Amino acid sequence: MSDFYNEEMAAQQERMARTKDMVHQRSELMRVLSPRTGEHILELGSGNGIFARELVDCVGASGRVVGLDSSEAINAMAQHLCPQGEFLLGDAQSLPFEDATFDAVVAAQLFCFLGDVDQALREAFRVLRPGGRIVILDTDWDTLVWRNNKPDLMSRMLVAYRTVYADAHLPKSLGQRLISSGFSNVTTESFVVLNTDFGDDTYAKQTAGFATAIMEGSPDFSAEEQMSWLEDQQLLDQSQGFFFSLNRYVFSGRK
Repeated sequence: MSDFYNEEMAAQQERMARTKDMVHQRSELMRVLSPRTGEHILELGSGNGIFARELVDCVGASGRVVGLDSSEAINAMAQHLCPQGEFLLGDAQSLPFEDATFDAVVAAQLFCFLGDVDQALREAFRVLRPGGRIVILDTDWDTLVWRNNKPDLMSRMLVAYRTVYADAHLPKSLGQRLISSGFSNVTTESFVVLNTDFGDDTYAKQTAGFATAIMEGSPDFSAEEQMSWLEDQQLLDQSQGFFFSLNRYVFSGRK
């Protein structure tokens, strides 16, 4: 795993974490979760470990933060960036913990990738202590507004982009599914990711990077189409006509 992780990657992850959209996302998660000193918190899909690092500061030495991810390499990076946390290899649909282990379970942009969301919710309910809470952040890609001058190409790209997710529209049903899994006091909030420029510190630029990678890996897009799509976004930015807007949804519930 040492070849996967290096100081350049660490610096890249830190830069991404400091972008305005990622700071805002973590602040919204933190506000809804409201972690307290001494709590035991499980983060599903913990990724680079930067949110876990902030949770560690909140729960203090008497608390515990565990991150679960399906990638051993990502866990190694997270452990480096958050040495006070615990990072385990695992599947949110089959949690490797005893019943009633945690005070809170939190996940950002994970459940949309799961094949069995309801099983993952039941597992989260199982490992929570009575009165424990769950907080889930996810996106409905129907809410995307992304200006472009190539609607046919943009439409094709978005179809390909959404196939990455098991459910690109999960928020529509997530509240009801939380209730069906046993959670009470289920609430839903939303906030908007709004970018009016195509700068390196924007979520739009990050999304464009993923989109370009998807097009590069697909036989349905030529190299010329990939370049044309990206150039269109750059030209809109240069003319101060860039616009990207996407809704995030934050769900919470109690056991």
